[in-house]
Amino acid sequence: MFMIVLANFILQSTVFQYLGIFGVIPNTTLIIVVCIAILKGKKVGGVVGVLAGLLQDIIFSTTIGPNAFVYFFIGYFVGMIEQKFYKESSFIPFIFTAISTIVYHGLYFVVIYFLGIKIHFPLFLKNVVLIEILYNSILAIPIYKWFSNIFVVPSIRFGRR
Repeated sequence: MFMIVLANFILQSTVFQYLGIFGVIPNTTLIIVVCIAILKGKKVGGVVGVLAGLLQDIIFSTTIGPNAFVYFFIGYFVGMIEQKFYKESSFIPFIFTAISTIVYHGLYFVVIYFLGIKIHFPLFLKNVVLIEILYNSILAIPIYKWFSNIFVVPSIRFGRR
């Protein structure tokens, strides 16, 4: 999982910058945290969220902690409901990624506000968040299917073939 987070960090900071739609790039870190939390639960989702957030904060932010806190919160709470839904559905990562994108930007705005940084949120919501919700949710489906194949433990069957 650490290798996935590290590879995503490298790709998101380099290659994915050129995949923008209307100037909005996908938040693949958020997608990865949500998908892992759905598949592995709240503890793993929270840990992956903190690690991914700290990596982003250390490299890109002047303040260490906002991304780590927000990604932890999302990973933990999405992971809490992992046993309540049918994991093989493509609709689950789509919906949870859409909701998590809204929660991410809402929580991040609150944290940034208390740190004294001003953002005009309604304009940001209209121009960036709405497009990012759709972009992240659509990308979550193939990423979730790929992670399902990686993280599913094969069962051993004895008897007839």
